[in-house]
Parts: sequence; structure tokens; C-alpha cells
Amino acid sequence: MVLLFNLFLLVLMLRLSFEKKLLKPLFYKKWPDVINIQHIIFWLAFSSANLYLYLEWFDWKEGIFRWLFMLIVNITLYLFCFQKLVPEYYENKKYEAYIRYTSVVYILSCLIRILIEPALFAGLHHKENAFLILVYVSQLMIVLIASMLGISKYKLIVERELVKMEALKKEAELDLMKSKINPHFLFNTLNNIYSHSYKQDSSAANLIKQLSLLLQYTTYDVAKKRIVLEKEIEMILALSSLYQLKYAQGLNLVFDYTYDEYFGIIEIPPTIYFTLFENAIKHSALGVDEHAFITIKLSLQNEELCFHIRNSKSSRSYERSDQNYKGIGLKVLKTIMESEYPENHQFMVEESETTYSTILTIKI
Repeated sequence: MVLLFNLFLLVLMLRLSFEKKLLKPLFYKKWPDVINIQHIIFWLAFSSANLYLYLEWFDWKEGIFRWLFMLIVNITLYLFCFQKLVPEYYENKKYEAYIRYTSVVYILSCLIRILIEPALFAGLHHKENAFLILVYVSQLMIVLIASMLGISKYKLIVERELVKMEALKKEAELDLMKSKINPHFLFNTLNNIYSHSYKQDSSAANLIKQLSLLLQYTTYDVAKKRIVLEKEIEMILALSSLYQLKYAQGLNLVFDYTYDEYFGIIEIPPTIYFTLFENAIKHSALGVDEHAFITIKLSLQNEELCFHIRNSKSSRSYERSDQNYKGIGLKVLKTIMESEYPENHQFMVEESETTYSTILTIKI
């Protein structure tokens, strides 16, 4: 009868294996279905094999009771390994603790079956050795299968998340590429305008060039980890030129530096000086307050790069048309400096009622 039951289960599983409509969503779409069907297959095979042995060794009544006791012990052990040990220790990379605790529960479960099961039921003198082998093998199978399925569940979740992240990454890259089509077209157009206007008005052409460089900087260069110092200087000068044009007056803005060949070699995080310049423009009300001023001094001496910017503090509050034009912010700037130059930089701020001064020194 048991053999017929096992044959029926085997035929049923073979039939299910040919049902592609069932297995396709199970094995390719949802990991819980994959794990659940593996649980079912294992427990059908495990319980059927043990039932067969118990009914062969004992009369049917005692065999059934022993079989039920075995199931209670092993289902508890199985759930403990699958739901407790694997998530708490294996998934958290506590491998030594995981091996230690699985070994302990294996030994304890073997002792429970060897010591308690014979005491509850009739003796098994003629099959004692076979019973001991069955206990050791079956408990080992429970621990191994529960652990394997628990680890498989964890791996499937991780792989599924990696697939999602890869898809999101590709989507982000595609969106980024799309977002750069229009700026790229704009840069080309500005360069064409620059070429056509240079012969007629070189000053206007240079302003167009400065705008093109500034747009390229804010679109592409700020996303880089490092840029050459020369590029940062060019962007400050470009923004200065555009402000001079915007307010159609001689702004009190001085950038004092002596060009050094190392400026084309030294690399710094983008926008660290540009942000300080933007901050000075904002608080000085340059172009709006007639008394506003900004002075910048950049120097390289004794392997120290010193950027000193000083600006006036406006006593009035002005509404600016470019308030939404912001850099990375001073808080983010300080975080970047702590990350990139933890022991090799100094950031000082000096403030009075009328002026605000910032000194950023980097040891190259």
C-alpha cells in the first residue's frame, strides 16, 4: 500500500513537471513558489520513506504513532533551522555561530529521538542498529535541507534585488543619456553662434563662449570626482564675466592669482571654490547693492593651495532673479573636504558686521 502511494506521488510530480504553464510562473517569476514547492517535494518524500520503514518494522498502530512523533520533532527542527538559524546567523554573515548552532540542534534532536522515542513506545531490539542509523541520517537530512532551502531563499532574494538594481541602473543611464541630448545640442548651437559672431563682435562672442563653458561645467564636470584646478578657475571667471554683462556696470569683483603650470595638473573635487564664490555673490548682493564687493586670492606655496574669498555683507535684503541658482552648499562642501582631505585641509570663517571672509587651505 505504501509502495502504491509512493508511485502515485511520483506519477503526480512527473505530470506536474510537464505542465509548463504551472512551472513557468513558479520557477521564473516568484521565488516563494519555488521554495514552497521544494518544501512540499521534500516532505512528501521524507515522510513517505519514514512511514514505509516504520510500517515494515512495527505493527501498523505502533508504526503510525512512532511516525507521528518523528514528524513532530522534525517539523519543529526544520522550522527552527529555516526560519531562525539561517535568517539570524547566515544572512548576517555570522557563519561560525551558524555552524555551531546547527550542530547543537542536530545533536539535541538525535538525543531526543534516541532516548525518548524508545521510552514512549515498545522496544526495538531486533532493529536497534537500523533505528540508530535512521535517526542520524534523517536528522542530518532535516538540518541540511532546511538550511539549504533557507540559504536558497536568501540567495534568490539577493539575486532578484540585483536584477532589479541592474534594470534600474540601465533605466537611469538611459534617462541620463536622454537628458544630455538637449544640453549637447545647446552647446553645439552656442559654439556655432560663437563662431559666427566672433568676426563681428569679439567681446559678445567671448561672453557666449563663457556661457557655453559654464553650462558644460554645471552639466557634466560637477558629476566627476575630480577636475583640474584650472577648470575651476575658468568657471569662476566665466560666471564673473556673465555677472558683469548682466548688470551692465563695473562690479567690484577682483580675482587675484598668478597662473602656475601646476594648475593644469592639480586635481580637486569640483565646485569647492565655485560654491564659495556663489555664496559670496548671494550674501554680498553683488550687482544689486552698489557698495557690494568680492575679492578672491588664490595662491600655491609650499605645497599648500590657499583660496581666500572676502565679501561685503549687505545690510538690506534683496530679491534676486537667480535665487534658484545654487551650488552644493557649505555643509556639503565641509563634508566633501572631510572625506577627501581629512587631515590635510583647513576651513576658516571670519565674520564681522560688514564683511564675511572664508579661507580654505588644502595641503597638496
